[in-house]
Amino acid sequence: MAFVLNSIINIGNYSFAGGVNDLVIKKNIHTIVDSAVLKIPGAVRIVREIPAIRDALGFAGLGEPGSAANRRAESIDIAKLFREGDPVSIDLGYNGVLQNEFRGFVRRVNITTPVSIEMEGYAWQLRNRNILASWKKTTLREVLGQVIAGTDIVLSPDIPDMPLINYRIPNRNGLQVLESLKDQMFLTVYFDDNVLYAGTEETRTTATGGITESMTNLEQVTYKIGYNCASDQPDLKIRSAKETKVLVRIKQHSRTGAVTTYEAGDPGGAVEERNIPFTGHPDSLASLAKNGLKQLKYDGYEGSLSGLLEPFCKPGWKAVIFDARYDGGRAGTYFIEGTEVGFGVNGGERKVQLTYRLSESSTNTEVK
Repeated sequence: MAFVLNSIINIGNYSFAGGVNDLVIKKNIHTIVDSAVLKIPGAVRIVREIPAIRDALGFAGLGEPGSAANRRAESIDIAKLFREGDPVSIDLGYNGVLQNEFRGFVRRVNITTPVSIEMEGYAWQLRNRNILASWKKTTLREVLGQVIAGTDIVLSPDIPDMPLINYRIPNRNGLQVLESLKDQMFLTVYFDDNVLYAGTEETRTTATGGITESMTNLEQVTYKIGYNCASDQPDLKIRSAKETKVLVRIKQHSRTGAVTTYEAGDPGGAVEERNIPFTGHPDSLASLAKNGLKQLKYDGYEGSLSGLLEPFCKPGWKAVIFDARYDGGRAGTYFIEGTEVGFGVNGGERKVQLTYRLSESSTNTEVK
């Protein structure tokens, strides 16, 4: 069976199928801003029907609607059709069966040949939204509610009930607030289209990598090496937690000057330290330390697995891997942290970034 690449791209008031020179879409649970870069021809030749001429010719019996006599060809400068903030939707697939790969907004139009259009996910709506606020006692969810107010963004129901104390936003835009929470607290912050999640990966997986009840409800994709993806996967490497020595240290400073320290990892290992003055809940601090350790030390993969656009998957899904060549050693269920989709004149490809192992796989059965 032949596989024919298809695309439908909507930008602002315009929609087109095909004509894509190159398209790259990047998403990752450790990167707040989803991105896409689209390259298309800088000028196109279109034919417009001129209603006045059409009607006159029709009345005189000299032409039919749609005839060459009542149409005019003209060139259109593509770069002038789009502007920052135009909504974007990109669907890709094969043989007319398409999946939505990206939703967001135009960030920048570069007048090049071909025209390059830079796009961002829903994080774009937070760039120009400045926030000045402070709380003596609040929660992570309440702060995020303030950040997204007035936008099309909604909060994930999985955001943990994390208390914050003496938290202040000193007139920053919403994206800067999210970046600050992510960097200062080892939080995982990302978008799934317009749904914002912020919290620890502990809410989805256990610290040891086992599957929790919430993780079993994740969407999954199945890959069989050499069957629905290439046998040669040079960018996919096994990573061992035993070979990584790291200590995550979380410090909380009280108003009296007392310092409370929470640690997770290997004594004597490379130290990753954060000072967090605005949460005083012991469980929250301990979870942040464990979440930081999970990002730095795990058994699983690093790198990416390359395949076609199908099967479809997203960051935050789980991938079931079968590989008969390694006697089950690489088989198992892994967490997908990111995807990179390429599409254009050279074909379509999805690179799936895998991380820690969620469970072992007992057999290399056929993919269904």
